[in-house]
Amino acid sequence: MSVLPKYQQGGQARFSFRIANGLGSFCEPDWEDPDLRVEFYDGAGGLKFTATKTSSPALAAAGDAQGAFLFVEGIELGDFSLGTCDAHIYAKVSGEQVFPAPTILEAFEVIAGTGAEPVYSIIEKVKAELPSELPSQLTDSIIAQYIHDASRRIDAALAESYPTPFPGIEQDPATPALIERLCRKLTIADCLIFMGTANEMELKPLLEERAMAELERLRKGELALPHYEAPLSVYQGAIYQEEYPTDTLD
Repeated sequence: MSVLPKYQQGGQARFSFRIANGLGSFCEPDWEDPDLRVEFYDGAGGLKFTATKTSSPALAAAGDAQGAFLFVEGIELGDFSLGTCDAHIYAKVSGEQVFPAPTILEAFEVIAGTGAEPVYSIIEKVKAELPSELPSQLTDSIIAQYIHDASRRIDAALAESYPTPFPGIEQDPATPALIERLCRKLTIADCLIFMGTANEMELKPLLEERAMAELERLRKGELALPHYEAPLSVYQGAIYQEEYPTDTLD
């Protein structure tokens, strides 16, 4: 079961999807098609935003290890009602309509704002991997700030590949286990620098390099988070199904 991205009301959302060519790969739409668009309807059923190649934010294309995908980044959610937002996709490939027209996908969920940015690990887990004798200057508040900083680094690294921010460590469902571990390792690296042990023990560079390497693999699609989908798929050609799947079919 996939996790529908959640964004706070008043914040910004991201939506991405793929168009399968029926041959096991993905393609871009006809960009000259005047009807190319993605309409976003909020939880109350109201049309709140239409993304085109000239809108702001605009419909754009990118690629990862799996192939091409389309995305809209920075959808303003101030006027969106709470609940699940649907995306209605209208596209053509080589002059052929993508069916069904529109292809309707659940895009994301708009939730009430919490007023605080989520963090992806906790002080106790960080301390459990640090030396038992900690300097008094390395307070819990400093560790908490390092956790916050590491969480934002992760968001920045994965913003184009996953819906960020991820759920916080105290939320239900909680932060994905891999994201928590990477946040913890980045935080420990900062703590070691603070303690002045990094150069002597050479742990900080190793921890940080490994964590950043894993983040890069996640960004490229070489690693995947369980229950988090890559960009959703629609189908190119005269294909119609009553219950349209979101998984890719060859």
